[in-house]
Amino acid sequence: MTTEALKELDVGRIAHRDAALFMWATDAHIPDALELYRAWGFRYVTVAFVWSKKTVNGKTVSNLAPWTLKNCELCLMGTRGRMVQYKQKNNIPQLVEAVRTRHSEKPEEVRRRIEELFGDVPRIELFARKRFHGWDCWGNEV
Repeated sequence: MTTEALKELDVGRIAHRDAALFMWATDAHIPDALELYRAWGFRYVTVAFVWSKKTVNGKTVSNLAPWTLKNCELCLMGTRGRMVQYKQKNNIPQLVEAVRTRHSEKPEEVRRRIEELFGDVPRIELFARKRFHGWDCWGNEV
């Protein structure tokens, strides 16, 4: 989907007034992600997680790109309202080293860390590839 089409999704309406929004972005698409945060009524706050992609043999994935070899994907975090009141734990590691599986599938470890960070609050994953306990999952593959 284009950034303009994504902006049309009414994410701001389905989110609680106090909400955190985690969004995956490759470095080339960070400006688009920041634009989406604004369009949906969220404020970008940090890079929550950095996924260092590994092969099944434990080697670092290296994808060609114009400037440097790419092996990481970023999970950005934006908030609205007072999400700090829901924070359950400090010092959750940012770096996630996990095997790259099928196209666009993200590591389950990140979901676990989000659950650690905010505890038992309502959660939804848009564009989900499979279902996860404790999460509402929307996507054409679930």
